[in-house]
Amino acid sequence: MLINELPDDCLLAIFDAIQDSKDLINCFKVCEKWCNLIVGRTKRVKYLINQSYYTPDCVSSYVNPPIDVTCLSKLFPNLRIAELSFPLHKKVPIEDIVKLVRETESLKGIIYDKYLYFKLKLEKANLEMLSTRCFDKKLNGIYENVKQFHLYDCNLGLFECIAHCFPNLERLHISKLADLPEDYFEAPVWAKLKIVEINLHLNSWVGACCSFVFMDRCPALQSAHIKIECCEIIFDGSIKLANLQDLVLQFVSMLLPKMDFSSEKRYNPIGWDDLQRLMSKFPNLKHLALRNTYLSDDHIKQLILILPKLTLLDIRESPGVTQDASNHVRNYCKRYGRSIKFYFKADDKQIEADWPQLLNRPDKICRGFDFMEHCFFKSFDNLPLFLDPIDD
Repeated sequence: MLINELPDDCLLAIFDAIQDSKDLINCFKVCEKWCNLIVGRTKRVKYLINQSYYTPDCVSSYVNPPIDVTCLSKLFPNLRIAELSFPLHKKVPIEDIVKLVRETESLKGIIYDKYLYFKLKLEKANLEMLSTRCFDKKLNGIYENVKQFHLYDCNLGLFECIAHCFPNLERLHISKLADLPEDYFEAPVWAKLKIVEINLHLNSWVGACCSFVFMDRCPALQSAHIKIECCEIIFDGSIKLANLQDLVLQFVSMLLPKMDFSSEKRYNPIGWDDLQRLMSKFPNLKHLALRNTYLSDDHIKQLILILPKLTLLDIRESPGVTQDASNHVRNYCKRYGRSIKFYFKADDKQIEADWPQLLNRPDKICRGFDFMEHCFFKSFDNLPLFLDPIDD
């Protein structure tokens, strides 16, 4: 039997198993029958991305040789996010990519890497999510639709140059790959920002973390994921962030050599007294993760007193915290009528039981604008590029 003689159900099953956009395009061109049958498959595609696994609404954007991107809007009429990264754009005319971005009405987000240098005229597009490494510091348009901005190899000072262009941001992710000093700066007030994720990989000897200074300019902030790789943290304990409910602090301890170079000691950027002051900035905090810390059982006992509304405490990767702390938290909750989920073991299976919907795989895109479900339990390097607020 020839493949074209297969029943429609069999062909549909084959089309559903195809995860490569180039293969789908080729099938689309075979004949009118295939073209009509494959429409059901392609209408379900919302994400054109590169990752290690694919769900039915995703197809791979890794194609070599490059494809005619102008056909993507026709083939995938419900496409929401496209990864326009190498090698897709290696030999594709810039004009074709611009046309795709500006004429695909369903397109809400684009991902492009360091190889892509061009101006998309985004103020005329329908984009709400952007992920990039490079941008023009002289950018002066107003991009009111953009609600999520994912920047890598950037710092807060550079972002300040274009901050005025994105007045309606709700989620901001900034990570800096280079060892460059981070200067103190006065950022604008971000009235609508709900989620921030910041990792400033600073020079360990001279750098200071300004992430909390930035957060002070975000009065509506609800969630924050901060990775700290420096020897000093700057914050103003007098400013309270009353709306913050979810906080992840991922410390990276540094090994500092002694003068005789015969041994090393581990250095932490914040002491217990300062950590208490920092926590007092967030009086309504409900979910707290402190990863890779020096904390002890006694610190945990004090921490639950500092944060009266705490309902979840994640202290994994902190070897100084033992079962005694867990017992104390349980007894304290029983005595005072509080409920606190406490995780301290590196491979705590209770998390899977308490959060059955949790997926720890490094998704580039997660469905739903939900920090707790998609970000809280992940390391900074595995955070998604976008939280797609899709309802269906």
